[in-house]
Amino acid sequence: MPNRISRRQFLKLATLSTGAAALRPFCDRAVTAYSCVPPPHSPAIEQWTSDTIALAWIGHSTILMRFFDRWILTDPLLFDRIGIDVFGLVTLGPQRIFAPALSLEQLPKPDLVLLSHAHMDHMDTASLRALTERFPKQLTAITAAHTADIIESFAWRQLIELDWGEQYRLAGLTVEALPVKHFGWRFPWERDRSRGARNGRSYNAYLLEYRNRTIVFGGDTAFTDTFTRFSNVDIALLPIGAYKPWHHAHCTPEEAIAMAQMMGASIVAPMHCTTFLHGREPFWEPPKRFLTAIHRTPLTPAWITVGQSFVL
Repeated sequence: MPNRISRRQFLKLATLSTGAAALRPFCDRAVTAYSCVPPPHSPAIEQWTSDTIALAWIGHSTILMRFFDRWILTDPLLFDRIGIDVFGLVTLGPQRIFAPALSLEQLPKPDLVLLSHAHMDHMDTASLRALTERFPKQLTAITAAHTADIIESFAWRQLIELDWGEQYRLAGLTVEALPVKHFGWRFPWERDRSRGARNGRSYNAYLLEYRNRTIVFGGDTAFTDTFTRFSNVDIALLPIGAYKPWHHAHCTPEEAIAMAQMMGASIVAPMHCTTFLHGREPFWEPPKRFLTAIHRTPLTPAWITVGQSFVL
C-alpha cells in the first residue's frame, strides 16, 4: 500500500467521504509525514529449513514462523502506518518508527495467518487486504470470536473464528484458542467480551502443537494465570510493551517472563514494543527491563530488537 496518494485519488476519497472537508487535514498529515527507518536487522529466511523451528520478529506483534514445514504469520502489520483504513487509499494513524523487517513482497505464502484480536495494531485491514490480493483464495486465517466480519470481504481461502478452548487442525498442526486478559472492541461503541457481552468481540492467545513441539503466541494480554495449564512449552511469544498507562490490559516485561515460567517455556520471544510510539513508557524501556529480568532466570531470549531471528 502506498504511503502517498495522488491528487486524483484524494479527490476520489473526498467525493466518497461524507465528511470530506473535515477529513482532508488528517489525510494531508498522514501522507506527508517522515518515512520510518530500516530495522536494525534483516532476517535471512532463505536459510531456514524444514527440519527446524525458525522465527523472525517483523515488528510489533508480527512474527513470521517456519514451524518445520509450515509457514505461520501472526498479526500482520506490513506498512508504515496503523489505524483507520480509508477506502484502501490511506491509513490514518500512528507512523511506525522501524519499517517491517520483511516487506509484503519478501514474505513466503503463509499456510496460516493468526489474528489475536480486532485492535487496529493487530488486525490491520490494509495489510490483510494486500496479503489476500497477493495470494487470492490461497490463505487460511484464524481469528477471535466475533471479529471475522471486519475482514470477511477479503479473498481468503478460509476465515475461521475460534473461541476459547476451540481447536483447528491443519495437516498435523493443531491450533487452540486460549483466553487472555485484554479487551476486544475495535471502536468504543462495539460489544466487547471484557464488558460481559458473551457475543462481543473476543481476544485470543494461541497454542500451536506440531511434531511434539509447542509454541504459544500470547497475542495481547495483561498478567494472567491462563498459562498454568501448560508445563513444557518450547517457545513463548509474549507482549512486553504499552503497560503505561494500560497495565490493566498489557503486562510488563517482568510479568511476561513470569507467564513464560508458568508454562514451562524454554525460550521467550518478546514482542509488542519498539515499533510504534505506543505506550507512555520510554521507547527502549521494555526491552531493557526484559533483558534485566530474563537474566535472573534459566530462560533464553529469542531476540531483543526488530528483525532478529531465532532457530531451534
